Amino acid sequence: MSLKSTQRQRVSVQVGVAAAAAVAALVGFSSPAAALPSDQVVQFNPTLARVPGNGCAAIINAETVPQPQAGHLGVRVKIVQTGQNCEAYRVAVRWKNLDTGVANGQSHKVDSNGVIDAPDGVITGMGMGPGPGRVEATLVATTDSYPNHMDLEQLSGMAWITLNK
Repeated sequence: MSLKSTQRQRVSVQVGVAAAAAVAALVGFSSPAAALPSDQVVQFNPTLARVPGNGCAAIINAETVPQPQAGHLGVRVKIVQTGQNCEAYRVAVRWKNLDTGVANGQSHKVDSNGVIDAPDGVITGMGMGPGPGRVEATLVATTDSYPNHMDLEQLSGMAWITLNK
């Protein structure tokens, strides 16, 4: 690969990420499902990730979705992806309850088109019950390799949430 070809690919990725950022700013989130009225919707800082494929990158926006069961967390994910021949990867929510020290998380597969395999794009279920208290959550992109999901190159998004009893 020549130097000019490498420079063009870098510029292409940078332009793609910038375009995806502009689109992500225009993407709205739909309203949360029925939930405890005391849990607020909290926005994550965007996750910017280089994903597998030819010049592939993703901007991953997320917000909490209050859950009907106290102390449980749901995270709605919206992905804007750019590049060619992108490959599957995973998006994970990792959390730690700052009051109890309990930590866990959950991940879901994202297909080559940037569509997450979660109902309505919401990550819920096992691993998403930090309990009441102050919760620090991180949104990360990982490989889709088994058995270990290694973190991809990224700037991870974070949110600080208070879950009520």
